[in-house]
Amino acid sequence: MARAAADAGVTVFGLSDHAPLFAHELDHPLPTTQMARSAWPAYLDEARELRTRLASELPQLAIRIGTEADWLPGTQDVYRAELERANLDFVLGSVHEVGDVHIYRRDTHHLVKDADQLHRDYWCLTREAVQSGLFDILAHMDAVRARLPKPEADMSGEISRTLDAIADSGIAVEINSAGLRKTRHLFPASGILEGLVQRGVPLTFGSDSHRTSEVAFGYQVALTELRRLGVKRLVAFRGREPEWHGL
Repeated sequence: MARAAADAGVTVFGLSDHAPLFAHELDHPLPTTQMARSAWPAYLDEARELRTRLASELPQLAIRIGTEADWLPGTQDVYRAELERANLDFVLGSVHEVGDVHIYRRDTHHLVKDADQLHRDYWCLTREAVQSGLFDILAHMDAVRARLPKPEADMSGEISRTLDAIADSGIAVEINSAGLRKTRHLFPASGILEGLVQRGVPLTFGSDSHRTSEVAFGYQVALTELRRLGVKRLVAFRGREPEWHGL
């Protein structure tokens, strides 16, 4: 992954995997989506060893070590302790589950009884996530639109309240090009991105790569959109502190 990033011209590469379900009684309850809790120390050691080993081979590439953690209400104290102990560069926060419905897992979508309520709950959970202080970056913030039934009701009020909460919290938002693969549009959609820019929300870019062929995917599409909106810089994180990079 890191070599693919360097080959693509990336200068700051965020290395992350899905954090364990730290608060779950089982070590590895969801093996297809999150690492085992027992694998967490090895993940951190491997990432740091990789950064050290590639420092001389790829001096042009700054490797930042992070993780993506789910917002799971009621577990924040456990997550806060584990994430602070890990001495990461950044933490991505995401909402994947709305009750028993997983936004990407089609085998749970039959559980949706009221699409409007599901979308309202998703935006409410997103507001809780950004207000928690657990995360540096909000990941794929409108991914709820990728596979789930669309709402019939107008969600603009929910989205506006969420944008306000994001701006008030100081969290950064990821421009995530996986949206191009899943919906042919970036996450977040143009209207939401415009609202973020208008509110002065810090932005970063992520390709959500799960294989080397996806590294830096869609960056030029995102760059064109950001420049159209007058964005001059993106944020990265080091030691969970922001650092700015011009476009």
